[in-house]
Amino acid sequence: MAPIDLREHNPDDGIDIRPGTNKAAIIKLLYRETNLAYTPSEIRDALDLPRGTISTTLSRLHDDGLIGKTSDGLYHGFDHRDDVRRFARSLVQLDEMFTRYPNSGLGPDDVEQTGTGAKTEITRDTEAEHDTSGSEPAPADWVTGTDTDTDSGTADEDQ
Repeated sequence: MAPIDLREHNPDDGIDIRPGTNKAAIIKLLYRETNLAYTPSEIRDALDLPRGTISTTLSRLHDDGLIGKTSDGLYHGFDHRDDVRRFARSLVQLDEMFTRYPNSGLGPDDVEQTGTGAKTEITRDTEAEHDTSGSEPAPADWVTGTDTDTDSGTADEDQ
């Protein structure tokens, strides 16, 4: 791989790594704290990846300029790559979302596509669907309690 000409390099270019891949897992680990560096075996153990997979993936990420490597073979994230740091942060947020909503029907393929281009249509929960106008519900509608269910469907206990 040839060096990158900084006169033509745009760090705001999109990162072409799919969530849920080994590359994404490594980026997420190394950009958690860019002051820390890891040996390939530490990365392999932390991510539970096969030995051959880790060395190949680390080499590709390093060749692409997404991670750094010290002269003694330690891999790390870059302080100056805010674009990769933002990408890593989005991976953490995705993990949190999938942990919080495990049965959402979404997968890594849906992350890069939204709207009509998404491969999986997101269905709305009909119980939570009170207003289809797209406007935000009134603050009184944000919290519901078990005592608000009456025959008329209102929460007016004071009348």
